[in-house]
Amino acid sequence: MRRLIALVATAAVAPALTLAATPATARSAPAAAAKAAPATPKPVPGSPADALRLQFAKKSSVRVDEYTRMGIDGEDLFAYRQTGSLRFGKSGVDAYSLKTTLKGDAGDGDTTVRTVVIDGKMYLKSALYDELLPAGRTWVRVAKAAPYSNSVDILQPKTLKALLATTKAESPGGKVGGARTTLLRGSIALSALARTTPSLASLATARKGPKIMVPWKLWVGGDRLPRRFQTKISLPVGPGMGDVYIANDNRYASWGGKAVIAAPPADLVIDEKDLGEDLPVIPDLTTRITGMATREN
Repeated sequence: MRRLIALVATAAVAPALTLAATPATARSAPAAAAKAAPATPKPVPGSPADALRLQFAKKSSVRVDEYTRMGIDGEDLFAYRQTGSLRFGKSGVDAYSLKTTLKGDAGDGDTTVRTVVIDGKMYLKSALYDELLPAGRTWVRVAKAAPYSNSVDILQPKTLKALLATTKAESPGGKVGGARTTLLRGSIALSALARTTPSLASLATARKGPKIMVPWKLWVGGDRLPRRFQTKISLPVGPGMGDVYIANDNRYASWGGKAVIAAPPADLVIDEKDLGEDLPVIPDLTTRITGMATREN
């Protein structure tokens, strides 16, 4: 059965900063107006990592639009786009609703998978599964919910802090999604990045040789929250064979909202174990790129 892309999730983004204006003091007498209390200044987090942790505390949400490409020698072989909402708990993303559109899967055209994770359960919906489902059922509940994630997940405070420590330049970033931004640029060693992102460990050790650096760009708003993030991990394949790479261009909007994420209606759901066979697997990009980077010349 046809294989898809890996729909693995992780994350940690959360609650937005609440800012309450202090009401003006009421007039005590017609002859003299009471002096209005000064407005409470809006607290601005010291760094994007601080701002991210404040989001967790408030249990809010963010909308994401993430585009990931994998290729070799400058030619894209595989790509997917993921859009939707992430809801935050105190330690990161605790629920999400995403639509993943997979391109270039063995030449079979685009494939779309809807994923909802809520209360520790994962629900999947795709035309891929239609032939497996009994009449009237459109969603499959799988045994283990996957955490939200990305190849370089800046919605993890540890990862974001490690990136920021390698900042080399800061400049006006223009507007992203209507927000005025500051553009931060830097480059981090893949080995250092892997220490905060276990899924990258296999890439970091895929080949012996010179230190592999990962360039990155991060646009942050006045509230220091991420608005856009770009990075590209490149690994040499061999002499004359170019590099194999994973590139990301991710956007973040509507910080601080309250995402409504709900499980599909029970009468539309069937458990994976009741289908009698496994669902088509979505191959993991990290595993795929590691295999390409370690193959013999």
